[in-house]
Amino acid sequence: MNMVHYLAAFSKAADVRLDTAIRLNANGSMLSGLVTAEARIAYKKEAMRGDNLVLTTWIADIDEKRVHVAQTMVRADGALLSTAEQLFLNFNLLSRRVEPFLPDVLADLRGGVEADNGKFDPGIVSRRMGISRIV
Repeated sequence: MNMVHYLAAFSKAADVRLDTAIRLNANGSMLSGLVTAEARIAYKKEAMRGDNLVLTTWIADIDEKRVHVAQTMVRADGALLSTAEQLFLNFNLLSRRVEPFLPDVLADLRGGVEADNGKFDPGIVSRRMGISRIV
């Protein structure tokens, strides 16, 4: 799998975990949803065609307009293949603006932060990226 496939898999897994943030019109069209502000993927081992993969998404943090998730991709044999963190913004498709979550969505996502607290490696989120220079 190349980067596009990893990102697509992590994005789909986040959509499933954060589905309460997606609001639809009566006709089924989307009113609001999440857009990615930042994404970071760390590759540990290669995923191959035919691998059975388990992706897990935890809600690491939330505020009025943003939700931060930690994710893992594990092969069925238990090998950790990749980790990801993503920061999503609540986006209203009618106003074309980032807006606060509706109160019920915010409450649900805050409940997710509480439920997921301590269940993921905190090293997944907010890692520094760069090249250390020896001086």
